[in-house]
Amino acid sequence: MDFDDRRGYRGCDETAIWIFGSDDRLGQRFARLESVIFGDPIAAGVEFRRHQVEVDDGVRLTVDEWQPGTGAEPLVFVAGWVSIIEGWRPLLEVLAHERPVYYMETREKRSAVFDRAKLRPSDFAIPLLGDDVVAVCDRLAIDEDRRVFFASSMGSNAVLEAFKYGRLKGKAAFLIGPNAEFRFPGWGKVLVLFPTALYRPLLPLVLWYLKHFRVNVQKDPQQMARYRRTLRAADTKRLKLSARSVIGYSLLPGLETVEVPVAVAHAASDTLHEGGDVHRIVDALPRGRAVECPSNTYMHTASVAADLQRFLTTL
Repeated sequence: MDFDDRRGYRGCDETAIWIFGSDDRLGQRFARLESVIFGDPIAAGVEFRRHQVEVDDGVRLTVDEWQPGTGAEPLVFVAGWVSIIEGWRPLLEVLAHERPVYYMETREKRSAVFDRAKLRPSDFAIPLLGDDVVAVCDRLAIDEDRRVFFASSMGSNAVLEAFKYGRLKGKAAFLIGPNAEFRFPGWGKVLVLFPTALYRPLLPLVLWYLKHFRVNVQKDPQQMARYRRTLRAADTKRLKLSARSVIGYSLLPGLETVEVPVAVAHAASDTLHEGGDVHRIVDALPRGRAVECPSNTYMHTASVAADLQRFLTTL
């Protein structure tokens, strides 16, 4: 665990897992304590606050907010499945100086608070994540005519679900790697039925499968490093329930009703997010366009901020 003089100790989330375990409430309290002690997780040097927004009865999500005092369009950032904010730090450091940023953590992440102990797969269904995006935007009164959305992976799916049938409005969206469907190997469908206690011991098997069959480690080794870090930091109970919730899910129905201009960013080397999905999604969107990027890792760097801005200037 290395010390960063702008933030504090790096790797606190992973340390919390070893100290407090992955699923109990102490782990969540540690994450909130880290925010209190260290403040802004990316040390952007602009006005920052972390708060929780109630999106459903007894469900509260964490929103990190940066206000640089510029007149640029506000950006709502919805990160991908079980991702951690540290993985987005290079990009957020740039965006937080350019425009107001609202970074919302979805309900499968450790920071989400549920007032009930018993959770079900339906609590993590992607259409429900879309409802959460709508609720956060409504609660924070983010200008619907000017707001821009940036999202990745399952976060991209959540934003598209929210756009369907005009429920959520915005100026534009820049989405990385949404999935038309979530494809599981046969053993994966069995794995999600196992008791949660077995997930931590079986994690090496999942990482081995990703490395050898789903991630192009030769062309983008950093992508695998990110997945290794995020899966180790995830709440295993929510990970299991979230994975079960996407079996049989399809994004495509209703995309024809999306009125917001949408750029779908993808990389040929990103074999985890199916390239064919990108073109099916773009073709289904009335105002969709594909944006080719060098790699999945590139789409997590500061460089993609320029791609976002180029897209916005074409509108």
